Amino acid sequence: MCASACLVMPKDLGAINVSDLLALPTLPSDRSAKRLSVSADELIRNIASVADELVVYAIEKRTAADFIATRNDVFHQYFDAVRSFSDLARIIVPKHVLEILAAESLSEMEAEFREHGLGAFGAAVRDQAIFTIWTMRKIDDVCRRINSLKLPPDLAAADIEPRSYYAFTAVAARFHLDCLVKSVHLRKPIYPDVLNVVIDGLRYAVNAYAWAVRGLNLRLPKSEMQIAPVEWDDEDQALLTEATNDMVAEI
Repeated sequence: MCASACLVMPKDLGAINVSDLLALPTLPSDRSAKRLSVSADELIRNIASVADELVVYAIEKRTAADFIATRNDVFHQYFDAVRSFSDLARIIVPKHVLEILAAESLSEMEAEFREHGLGAFGAAVRDQAIFTIWTMRKIDDVCRRINSLKLPPDLAAADIEPRSYYAFTAVAARFHLDCLVKSVHLRKPIYPDVLNVVIDGLRYAVNAYAWAVRGLNLRLPKSEMQIAPVEWDDEDQALLTEATNDMVAEI
């Protein structure tokens, strides 16, 4: 797909916990703020505001070409913001609080689309956004299992590729999902040609799930059955097949 081909993976991914990115707030939430210290809440909101500005700047573009060019320029900064959040969050926020924040963040995004998505984008885009959030929940589940298991030392080299790609594709999916969230929340319509690219970019979530499963399977004992695939309906399976083919083509 064109959107995938145009977005280049950062050369220096560094360490990033994919589960942490789900706790990065997209929408203001007093409920989430109450779970944090004042200093932690301020730091997180400052990082989130940087990411927000990059997303809003991108969705203001009028043409697909301008959006793609802008997205390619700002994505590395967006990725760095998410990575900074991941680094800080693990230091200043207890693990169980991060897990709660991630669950609340996904729930708040889903509620936003269920309430306002139809009027903002129509049923098809709303449903695609909700499907992406559902996929992000599955990614979060897989990544938490990854974090709970030890990687055999002899498989460290084999883990580099799936770990890098699921971090990249998960953040890319979050960027495009944030584009829709900000459009709804700020009541800032996205031009049709740009919206098509944003929707295309949501497919990164399916890629991220596939890569995360590969990373998890490296950590599972050989005697343990490999993780079962998610049960998709026919439409979801078609999307998964297309996204997986795109993923393989990019390697």
